[in-house]
Amino acid sequence: MQVITEQLITLKNAWMASHITDAEFPTPLSVKGLELYQLSQTDLTTHCIDTSLSALEPSLSFYPVDCHPLTIRYSLVRASQWENEQEKEAIIEYLTQIMFEPNAEATLYVGFFKGKPAACGMIYTHAEDGEQYSLVSDVYALPLPNQQQFITDMENYLIHSAQQFSQAVVIQK
Repeated sequence: MQVITEQLITLKNAWMASHITDAEFPTPLSVKGLELYQLSQTDLTTHCIDTSLSALEPSLSFYPVDCHPLTIRYSLVRASQWENEQEKEAIIEYLTQIMFEPNAEATLYVGFFKGKPAACGMIYTHAEDGEQYSLVSDVYALPLPNQQQFITDMENYLIHSAQQFSQAVVIQK
C-alpha cells in the first residue's frame, strides 16, 4: 500500500502544480503561491483508513467544487492556513487558477456552515490495475472557535464518500 500512497501523493501534487506549470502565462503571484503550497506539503503524514465510516450528522453542508465561484470559496478557506497576508494572497492567486476537466481525478469540496464557506478538502482518485484508490487531503477550516469540528466533519465526509467507490482510502494531513 505504501507504493500506492506515494503514487497518489505524487499524482495529486502534479495535478495541483499543472494549473500553473502548464499555463502559458502564469502570474508571478500564482507561481509564488504554488511554491508556498508545495512547501506546505513536505511535512504531512499519511495513514490508511482501515475501518468503514458511516455517514454522521455533520454541522456542514458539502458541495463539490464545479464552478469558479466555488473555486474562489475553496481558495479563501484553504488560504486561511497562512497567517502572512502576502502569502495568503499568493495562495489565493494560485488556487483560483485551478481548472476542472471532465473526469478529472481530483474533486475539491467546500463545506458551508450557516450558508458561509467554513471548510474545504479534496479527494484524489486513481485507478490502478482495475482498482480505485483515493487520497483525502487538503482538509482545512477557517480559524473559528469550532475549527476542529469543521475539520473532523470534512474529513469524515470525504472519507465516507471515497469509501463508496474506492478499494483503499488514505488520508494525508
